[in-house]
Amino acid sequence: MTAEALPADEFTHNEDKYIPDPFPFYTRMRAESPSYYSDKIFGGTWLFFSYADNLSLMTDERLSNARAAVPLWFLPQDQRDAVQDMVGVFERWLAFHDGQSHTKLRRQANRSYVPFSDELLEPRIQSIVDRLLDGVDPTGFDLMKEVAFPLPAMVIADVLGVPLEAHAELTRWTDDIAHLFGSTQVSIEHVHRTRQSTKELVEFLSAPDVVAAAARSNGLLHTLRTTEVHGHRLSEEDVVSQAALLLFAGVASIRYLVGNGVHAMENQPQSDRRLLLDKDTVDNAVEEILRFCTPVQFVGRIAREDFNFTDARGDVCTVRAKRPMLLYVASANRDEQRFPDADSLQLTRPAPNRHLTFGAGRHLCFGDPLVRQTTRIAMASLYSRFPKLRVLPQTMDWNNNLGFHGFQSLLVAA
Repeated sequence: MTAEALPADEFTHNEDKYIPDPFPFYTRMRAESPSYYSDKIFGGTWLFFSYADNLSLMTDERLSNARAAVPLWFLPQDQRDAVQDMVGVFERWLAFHDGQSHTKLRRQANRSYVPFSDELLEPRIQSIVDRLLDGVDPTGFDLMKEVAFPLPAMVIADVLGVPLEAHAELTRWTDDIAHLFGSTQVSIEHVHRTRQSTKELVEFLSAPDVVAAAARSNGLLHTLRTTEVHGHRLSEEDVVSQAALLLFAGVASIRYLVGNGVHAMENQPQSDRRLLLDKDTVDNAVEEILRFCTPVQFVGRIAREDFNFTDARGDVCTVRAKRPMLLYVASANRDEQRFPDADSLQLTRPAPNRHLTFGAGRHLCFGDPLVRQTTRIAMASLYSRFPKLRVLPQTMDWNNNLGFHGFQSLLVAA
């Protein structure tokens, strides 16, 4: 069965046949069912695939972002209660707040991040990228395992002011959390593993030696603690939770963008690589990679109330209060109604490239500047150092959930 012909009623984020190439399926859904009610996902969920519907719903005040516990809805209440300590950490994330609470946390986080300008971070990120590339064998190496996996945790550790040597543990902890939120069904064993990883991550970010290290380097973990806005400082629990959010949001996104980007560039003219090396063209090129190689396939919302929504084809969706809705930004980013030749990677696509990779409206991704900057430096450094970089023949090894779409391994050579 071709990817385009895959049935909608079997679609989940953990069904293997949808993972390698979901885009033909998305194309068919935009044409035939831009909105689709899935009984298989979270006990009944509306899925939306068009750009127009994604953009409209992202800014719809009838929807809430308070969805920290949605991945656990399949569990009986007593089992949910047993992992409430984990959910409590997620519920503090500014990404899962609405209204004044979200505004207050966002303002605090944004002010805390002010010292971390592109100019300050540029040489630090470049140094980490160079260190990783110095360690590869140009005649053949695994881009994911040797560069893309360690890179984002090292960069975010540096920004937070915590030891870079902890990057492997930070990656393991955040990968467990990412699997929980990127999946539509997980085992109870994974839930408990994620609870343990969340506990260890919180303990790490709260440890006195880590707090002291962040203070000495004036890292973000320290500025989150000390920044005052309108006489208010974040609580200790909120500090640790926002740091954990940045790790969760950034680690998988940067990793899979680098891998997906190199894989996509394999089919591009060699001249396109120069666009990533020229300061006048690199920003537009990276925005197009963000559109075409979207690592996070969807964003979620919860309906605050019952209402009817008319989708891009004119069909009416009856939405029930307290039910989840999934907006497939990766599908929206390939919508021909918004992007001419949407299924082609065009690094010269004119600005502004209004992709939805980081969302829209007040809930734009908190870590988007760091994701953009790290991706730009990594891609430019790869093609500057290895102008003839190529993807080797191999059986593609994909991540095991569609929510975070990318490779576990990608063999390349220079």
